[in-house]
Amino acid sequence: MVTVPDDSLEPHIFTARHIGDEYNGIRREFRRAVAIAGAQHIGYYDRGLPTVAADLLAHPVLTENFRGARTVERARRDYETIGRQLNHRMTELNAALFGVGGGRLIRTVFAAPDRAVLYFDVDEGQYIVGVSLTAQALEAADLALSAAAARIRTARGLADPNYGGYHQGGYYQPPTEPLATGAVDARLREAARDAAGDAAGGEVGGESGGEPGGSAGGEAHVFASLPRPSVPVFASPWATLIHRRWSPLRDGREELFQAQAVNILQPADLQYIALVREGRVSAADVLDHSDLNEFFVGPGRTARRDAIEQVGAEFLVLSDLLDGLLRSVLNRRLTRTVLDVEKGALYFHRISRDEVLLGVTVDQRRVADADRRFQLLVHRFTAARGE
Repeated sequence: MVTVPDDSLEPHIFTARHIGDEYNGIRREFRRAVAIAGAQHIGYYDRGLPTVAADLLAHPVLTENFRGARTVERARRDYETIGRQLNHRMTELNAALFGVGGGRLIRTVFAAPDRAVLYFDVDEGQYIVGVSLTAQALEAADLALSAAAARIRTARGLADPNYGGYHQGGYYQPPTEPLATGAVDARLREAARDAAGDAAGGEVGGESGGEPGGSAGGEAHVFASLPRPSVPVFASPWATLIHRRWSPLRDGREELFQAQAVNILQPADLQYIALVREGRVSAADVLDHSDLNEFFVGPGRTARRDAIEQVGAEFLVLSDLLDGLLRSVLNRRLTRTVLDVEKGALYFHRISRDEVLLGVTVDQRRVADADRRFQLLVHRFTAARGE
């Protein structure tokens, strides 16, 4: 077997006949961004029309993806078709997300376990679509295309929208890893223990949202009916701020989800999570934290909760539509979707045909960090079921 270095193949460049030197900057960015260990195909579209594309699909590393009738040329045509159609799908998604109050979509990730389609809004009617065909390359593809889209905007004097929350310290970089346990910082944990020790009975009690809760003095603790979390309740200094919304079907699986919320939710990044089953929503959030007040000038917390819940309840139908659109690339069911808006992001993980986990951050600066924390929830919740 002959080993071919990843950088030994010249990218295949497509340029539409109707474009001129105005697109030279985009060509340069695509040559810089396309990579075997990242986005292996990139296309630039203007109101659904393809203009420039670059790919490394002919690289031997990707041979397994193209066999029989599934040739590289056929794949390029399929990717172009998807790029054209995303022009309409993004319009529909923006309309569906209007009530959430996060602004327009600037970035999306549509992913199966080992491949993904990425979308970046660049300018009025203009966008980038990237394809990553290996699981190991997805994060690098996302980071590289986020930076490329930002540079294209900057060259036109437009603001950097901070795609993915990756723009930190003046350049694009990966997010920090969440703590392995999902617990809070040790100093916060100590403060929480001190506060718990001062409370009568040594318990942390109460929660917003009208749920019956325990209190000091011998009454049942607020989490008494829930499965024991992996870290004690008092490890979270904002446990008493958690606002819960139970579904009509309050079973053990829902209680497990609500228990895990205690050590997953954080005001700093992942502020809202929900379990959606056949349209029924069970949610938990820390949106009432005072540090988040600035994010609710305008649409208040109640309106935002209602809008997010509606999007969550309708997502399974939307996911089925996207499955059909992306099947020629993913060739398997869509499992992970990230809808990155101007002010935060929504994260979806499809567990089964009728069940999905939802996460939300309202802070654009923490989109990538919240995504990592949401994946921690996905891992814990599915592991508890043995999936």
